[in-house]
Amino acid sequence: MSRALLGAAAALLVLPAAASAHVTVLPSSLTVGARTTLVFSAPNERPPHSLVAVTLTVPAGVALSPVSPPPGWKLDLRPGFAVWSGGRVGPAATFEFRVAATTRRAPGTIAVRVLQRYDDHRSVRWTVPLTVLPAAEAPKEHLWPALLAGAVGVVVIVGGLAFLRLRGRDADGARP
Repeated sequence: MSRALLGAAAALLVLPAAASAHVTVLPSSLTVGARTTLVFSAPNERPPHSLVAVTLTVPAGVALSPVSPPPGWKLDLRPGFAVWSGGRVGPAATFEFRVAATTRRAPGTIAVRVLQRYDDHRSVRWTVPLTVLPAAEAPKEHLWPALLAGAVGVVVIVGGLAFLRLRGRDADGARP
């Protein structure tokens, strides 16, 4: 029985490593309100078959816009979907496809679904997580308050030094 437990534990350690080798995305985040070009990498893991189409499905609140498809491929965009078709990715090769995305969703994690279709009419499905980051607010410039604070600091330092110097003279003059 302990061998069975060891075998199960070893399988659990190996499975996450194998799963991470499938469809990936860079960058792995979107910033609210910003247009981001996402690069998905989809390896063909079904030799001897060829990958012939990839469908990307995004949740509501994520808008997709086109980026030139790879040579030989056609990109069909619809609300919430992007479909690349018309090309072929041979066994053990990787297909990289790009799409631009913009979101107004609240920060958090969203799931992007990827469907790989092969020449034997079979499909493989993946879920790719994306992190939605809060909008980067432009820093506000407060030039006048900063200059005023700097001027007050200089006056305090100069006044403090003058006070110490005068006090030092008074102490020297009071000596017998």
